[in-house]
Amino acid sequence: MRFRRAVPALLMIIGLSALAGSVWLRVLDRMDAAATGAPGCGTGTATGGAPDPRRVQVRVYNSTDREGLARTVAAQLRGRGFVVIATANDPLVDIRQVRGSAEVRYGPGGTKQAELVRRQVPGARLYRDVREDAVVDLALGAGYKRLSTAAELARTQGRQGIVAPVAPASSPAC
Repeated sequence: MRFRRAVPALLMIIGLSALAGSVWLRVLDRMDAAATGAPGCGTGTATGGAPDPRRVQVRVYNSTDREGLARTVAAQLRGRGFVVIATANDPLVDIRQVRGSAEVRYGPGGTKQAELVRRQVPGARLYRDVREDAVVDLALGAGYKRLSTAAELARTQGRQGIVAPVAPASSPAC
């Protein structure tokens, strides 16, 4: 008889424990995601509101006839901590002419990321398109000579609150 009375109470305790455990796991998952800068869980920005280069995804495109240019610049950007997800010839070369050193293409969700990438190439221009993600395209033009020096980046960091690129860390990326 006592066993019958204890069963509903025991089931209620088990159910509430499961519910509390599931809520706690969700809280821990969100805290972990915020620490790594995963989408929807934090800004992934460094001091000054600028994105951390380790959280900026970049596709590097060659809009010139200089062979291997995109691959070379991509390696340099990786050395500065950026996440290069692709290198190729510019897919828009027949549609859009890159004037000057480079064009940084981005969507509304990648404004800060695009500004950080633009500062890496002296004379680069911004071009906003309709993409929905925060991935930035860096299309290198005929006027490309080099990436910005550390001194140039330090000057813009002080004026604009933009962080200078950092070496890649061993922390997980988004």
